Amino acid sequence: MKRYVVVIIVLLLLPSCVHVISRENLEDSITSIPFREVRLNAEGYLNRKFIFGGIIAETVTMKEGSEIEIVQTPIDRWGNVVARDVSDGRFMVAVKKYLDPLIFRAGREITISGVLVGTQSKLLGGVDYTYPVFEASEIRLRPEELYYPYPVWREPLYYPYPYYWYDPFWNKPFLYPY
Repeated sequence: MKRYVVVIIVLLLLPSCVHVISRENLEDSITSIPFREVRLNAEGYLNRKFIFGGIIAETVTMKEGSEIEIVQTPIDRWGNVVARDVSDGRFMVAVKKYLDPLIFRAGREITISGVLVGTQSKLLGGVDYTYPVFEASEIRLRPEELYYPYPVWREPLYYPYPYYWYDPFWNKPFLYPY
């Protein structure tokens, strides 16, 4: 009986440790080369598949598809963004289908698997910046984590006797400071 319980628990927890990119793309991709090296030596890594992640800076739609500008950030072994304030540069991702700029908006976390197809120069803050350009084979947009404030519960017995009942504005609503 214990064996069945352990097997069921393992089977329930196993999907939580899966990479966000599919197994086929993960096996074909290079994950050992850092982004900094790819950005500095893009011609040496042409037509190779990589997995990188980051934060969307801009999404542009065109006739032939969409183009996403991504600020690269480190990702963990499951493909999730680890640190939002650390980056080795930016890269572009070309997608052959239409991506809605409202869904793929600036600030969202994204992980891509794609083939390096070349470089592209654009102005970035008045400086000519060379972007590595990837042709996406798979894109995973991380769900947004929204903050919902909750009401503060004040335990009535939190304040020790005799102060828990004391309220200087009791029965004087016009004196409340808010």
